[in-house]
Amino acid sequence: MKGHLRTFIALFFLVGLNACSLQDHVVPKKIKLSTPAFEYTDDFKMRFKVQADSLGDLPVTEYGILHLSFFRAENDTDYTPRIEHGARMQFDQPIVMGVNNFVYTGNAFQGKYFFFYRAYALLSDGSVAYGDIKSFTFER
Repeated sequence: MKGHLRTFIALFFLVGLNACSLQDHVVPKKIKLSTPAFEYTDDFKMRFKVQADSLGDLPVTEYGILHLSFFRAENDTDYTPRIEHGARMQFDQPIVMGVNNFVYTGNAFQGKYFFFYRAYALLSDGSVAYGDIKSFTFER
């Protein structure tokens, strides 16, 4: 009986290891983003941009700009916008390769001294892709 149990266990591990082969697992490519500088439009609104340098294999469920804005004497020194730390400016059109635009008409920056912003994309597997961080200081 012990010999049969050993044979069963050996076969179980061989079959199990083959089923978990790394050759069968393909890691999907993530979208690659960059963050172009924003522009003021003719009517003094802000045009933010997200540039998709490659779209990757995973569907994008949401994308846009994350931003952190500050008054002159604020004590917060974490200037890295990310999903859990920053405000979202979600774009309303499906993402396409190249530059995607969104005209911001809100007042999140009113009275602020400077802000940091970056592109983001939430992917269907729950992960997040980020673009590079930019900053802007308002002239007073």
